[in-house]
Amino acid sequence: MSTITVVAISTGDASLLTREGEQTLTRARTLVLRTGRHPLGAWLAANRIAYSTLDALYEACEDFDAFNRRAAENLLALARSGDVAYAVADPAMDSTLSALRGAAGADVAVRVLPGVSHADRCLAMLPERPEGVRLCAAEDFRSARVSPGEPLLLAELHSAACAGECKLRLMRLLPDDTVLRFFTGDNEGRLSMAAIPLYALDRQAAYDHLTACYVPARPMAERTRFDMDDLVAVMTRLRAPDGCPWDREQSHESLLTHLLEECYEFIGAVREGDTAHMYDELGDVLLQVVFHAEIARQHGDFDIEDVTTAITGKMIERHPHIFGTVRADTSAQVLDNWEAIKRSQRGIRSVAEAMDDISAGLSATMRADKVQRKAAKVGFDFPDAASALQKVDEEAAEVRECLAQGRNPEMELGDLLFSVVNVCRLCGKNPDIALFASTDKFVGRFRGMEENINKAGKSVEDLTLSEMDVYWEAEKQVRQPHEG
Repeated sequence: MSTITVVAISTGDASLLTREGEQTLTRARTLVLRTGRHPLGAWLAANRIAYSTLDALYEACEDFDAFNRRAAENLLALARSGDVAYAVADPAMDSTLSALRGAAGADVAVRVLPGVSHADRCLAMLPERPEGVRLCAAEDFRSARVSPGEPLLLAELHSAACAGECKLRLMRLLPDDTVLRFFTGDNEGRLSMAAIPLYALDRQAAYDHLTACYVPARPMAERTRFDMDDLVAVMTRLRAPDGCPWDREQSHESLLTHLLEECYEFIGAVREGDTAHMYDELGDVLLQVVFHAEIARQHGDFDIEDVTTAITGKMIERHPHIFGTVRADTSAQVLDNWEAIKRSQRGIRSVAEAMDDISAGLSATMRADKVQRKAAKVGFDFPDAASALQKVDEEAAEVRECLAQGRNPEMELGDLLFSVVNVCRLCGKNPDIALFASTDKFVGRFRGMEENINKAGKSVEDLTLSEMDVYWEAEKQVRQPHEG
């Protein structure tokens, strides 16, 4: 088995090498530097140590992903002929090392010799002592999870374009005048540091593999953008012993109405096509989730991580065509797989048991819709919406009969509503949303009718039903003449 020994050579001269690192470089049969643009090159030449670099490979590749992949391939090809020493500035942040580890097979071992990192050098120059610094290569920053409440060191800002992408992401989290520490280096490996505003991160004179920046943590009071951690922190504060009296009094049960209302308000925003209203209402829904999670955490039941773990695990389990080997080429196949997985997990053996499994916490119309869909899957259904509408007429006649005979119409009214839900389903419409929209329409028309009555110097309370109907019909024609 061959070994690729990765040596941390930092970003300065040979004085920053560890003793083991120096010995590995001087004794290496095959030595590769990630880049020849490094002050260690002069030391290697003075000691007549032969080496090659990946600079030509870097120039030939169209992007960093291709470069990392090709770098790993080249190093592994060299390792087939014997041990290799691979010198990089900072193994902890080097993307070629990540690619190498992913590509190495059982015949090649990858060993890392730690040393003074470029991050160590930069952080040592700061006037303050940072704690809990998150380290990130600039190319990885686009997909990395970051929090404005944590200090960050961004390394390898190799170009103005790269710095610009990082700046735009940071400006979504921090004020654009946030003061950063900007690090640059010279050919001898000496570093210099300057204070610059965030908006100028991509306006500096030069960029290379030594360029880095330190982004200080900013408390919530100094920011106008917030993340999930901030929301959890706010709710924790509100529920603290010295927090908000109202928030402290709430329970899972007392919040249920709020959760339902916020969901319907988001539905309203979607139907209105108002994107600003949509993200505002989604925030209200998310608050309810965090609120319930904080209540549960204080009672020792569960916390927000249990919530995210449960839903993430469920999504992975129920998408085996993405995270496993199951095939699903259509939406229908996806839903069939989902249903089969749920039945297996819950031990459901019949259609009736599947109906029983539907949550009783749903609204009556939503539960009816789901029950009907279970029946439809085995062919117990109307052929179309028109056929289902005939059933509505039958159920309405039975309600009229109950009323005429003075009998309790509750069950027949339920049958009527159940039939209406069937029509909605076969029309591809959600009954709750349809009823919500109709209620909104009624409120709007009533408001218009009332305003017109007031303009006529009258009061709605003083009019008879037939008199109000005149204004009602007029309002229907003015506002929505195409609707009933």
